[in-house]
Amino acid sequence: MLEKIKTIITRYADVNPDDITEESRLAEDLNLTSFAVMSMMGDFEEEFDITVDESQLTDIYTVGDIMNYLKKMKEEN
Repeated sequence: MLEKIKTIITRYADVNPDDITEESRLAEDLNLTSFAVMSMMGDFEEEFDITVDESQLTDIYTVGDIMNYLKKMKEEN
């Protein structure tokens, strides 16, 4: 799952996928804007066949947060 997340992130962040870790912060480390994060979530919806609840995105700060959120959503579907 982490590799798929990294692939999607690199569509929006000018960063080497090998430099992305679960601890990487979306804004501070990857320089992602809130618009980029929202667009990225659309890609995650398609890739993982889930529906993202935008109200829950305020608690997502790191790549690990994304991974945990996606796992939770997959379990609920």
